[in-house]
Amino acid sequence: MNDRASQVAGINIEVDELLRVRAQLSGLRLAHSQRRASYRSGAREVRVRGRGMEYEESRAYVSGDDVRTMDWRVMARTGEAHTKVFAEEKERHFLIAVDLSASMFFGTRFSFKSWSAAQVAAHVGWLSRFAGDRIGGLIVSPGRHYEVRPGKTRSGLLNVFHCLAQAGNIELPPDLSQNRFNFLLRELDRVVKPGSIIALISDFIGVDDQSAEILSTLVKHNDVNAYWIHDDTESNPWPGGHYQVLAERRRVGFDLAGSTQDSWLSQRQQAHRAQIEMLTSGFDIPLFPISCNRPVTPQILQKLVL
Repeated sequence: MNDRASQVAGINIEVDELLRVRAQLSGLRLAHSQRRASYRSGAREVRVRGRGMEYEESRAYVSGDDVRTMDWRVMARTGEAHTKVFAEEKERHFLIAVDLSASMFFGTRFSFKSWSAAQVAAHVGWLSRFAGDRIGGLIVSPGRHYEVRPGKTRSGLLNVFHCLAQAGNIELPPDLSQNRFNFLLRELDRVVKPGSIIALISDFIGVDDQSAEILSTLVKHNDVNAYWIHDDTESNPWPGGHYQVLAERRRVGFDLAGSTQDSWLSQRQQAHRAQIEMLTSGFDIPLFPISCNRPVTPQILQKLVL
């Protein structure tokens, strides 16, 4: 990113800013620790996908046991059918998937969508860290992508932060033809471990039938939460007046004052939001709209359900 843009607050993604989010959420740490403790001890009902991978013991086979878990060595030694028992897997993988396509490097006030996306990643990442999850990440930007494998220590989240800072360092204005949303979904489908939690952070520009096809696979074995990063101008009516925008590196002017252009813009806004809501509701994915025109922390706290 050029030197002038890097000096403007809300544009350049800085690791130090993402680290400071931890202090803003420190009051929630106890609540999340208590939640995790009850989760491990069975104090409340939870959904755990899969049987776990840690071998615990072998016992006599009973009708209905999965034949794939048969302990053939014990059977050979004793002459009786035995099956392996695995410890239930309580610790989950948490994947932070951030779409930094060209359309994310935009914002009318306060911050770029890319900067707000990184802030959302930091918020959900720290909350997941408080809960003791293994944190990894996938970040895509024009021409680049980064993969951080889930790690048990704090280093997993720190690596995600460093990758976000690198992915956000691009030349402005970016090539708007480079939408990487479906590439991000395909990479998620490739690396995700069944039973993971996925935080999908994007402006969802570029969603199409292929997106729905990949998501249908992801939601079968994982919990997906969607964070829709948007500028208010992408969801609210624009004040009437003359505007100049940069399109394919050319300045284009248009007027909004009850004109056909005004109607066209409103229809595009409504269609995009409807597309996002239809996609997420169709797969029962919680949707969290986040505006890049306001601080992220109050928006996250308002939506957070402990």
